Amino acid sequence: MLHSSFMEGKEIFSLQHPLVKHCVKLREDHSYRNACKKVVISGKKLVSEVASYQPVHTLFIEKGKELPLTPAADHCIYVSREVLKKITGVQNPEPLAAEVAMPPMSDLSSCRYLLILDGLSDPGNLGTLFRSAYCLGWEGVFVTENSVDPWNEKAIRAAKGATFTLPWKRSSYEELKGQKRHLFTADAKGKDLSTLSFQPPLALVLGNEAHGAGSALKKLSTLVAIPMEKEIESLNVASAGAILLYQIKRRF
Repeated sequence: MLHSSFMEGKEIFSLQHPLVKHCVKLREDHSYRNACKKVVISGKKLVSEVASYQPVHTLFIEKGKELPLTPAADHCIYVSREVLKKITGVQNPEPLAAEVAMPPMSDLSSCRYLLILDGLSDPGNLGTLFRSAYCLGWEGVFVTENSVDPWNEKAIRAAKGATFTLPWKRSSYEELKGQKRHLFTADAKGKDLSTLSFQPPLALVLGNEAHGAGSALKKLSTLVAIPMEKEIESLNVASAGAILLYQIKRRF
């Protein structure tokens, strides 16, 4: 929901204010973030998009940068530009940020098309893959415990809202063993993508940027590779993942 005008609210200009420290800790401390079940997001487009399908706890607007349309929120606060930089961790932030609830984890057992991210270390790659999976019609993302947190601030920015809309779960790969779905793991030594058939329910496993997926998941999988026309070692996991997500869904 959007409001045509921003109600007069509280003002915060001190970098030492408890709410500012709380927001910084949400961004930087994985354990604190999980305990609070809240995250900080920034930017007019992302805040407005997230606000369209879930409540905003606290909205922060840079003083003097009032916007014609602002999302509804439980609390509305004007802040200085320096406070906004501190809250968002961005050197040149847009004049809008928000504290919102982290969506709860979902039961992914019924997903026909599931993306599994195993041991990813780069939050930008993880966020980009959330976005690709969402755009290409995949139904959920399972993140193994040894992967970077999908609610890392860089992952949230890269996902551009997809982490708030796509069902997700973070758990041990052991949980996948009992599920009746065919696993396909991306691997340079795998079978040519074009030689395989893909019948849901299935899952695509994408592994660590340097080492690939773990051996435990590989043992449960059919290894699949993208045929290359040029001799290069490998594609970036986010690039390779986008190709596989598209081709697998398209080939069914």
